Amino acid sequence: MAGYIKHHLQIAGIKEQLFSDEAILAIHQGSGGLLRRANLLAKGSLVAAAHEKCSVISAEHVRIASTEII
Repeated sequence: MAGYIKHHLQIAGIKEQLFSDEAILAIHQGSGGLLRRANLLAKGSLVAAAHEKCSVISAEHVRIASTEII
């Protein structure tokens, strides 16, 4: 999952790692390995982090995102 997220960030032109290791694990666990769900969790957690003006996405941001897509 880490490689998948890193790849998509590179496509978007982002060079720094925005997701903490815990957030990547939370996305992997929350998505059940389904890439479409992982994308939704990653996008939602980016929005949650931006709302709090955080530069690094945490597992808590992923948890917030998961409540929005279930």
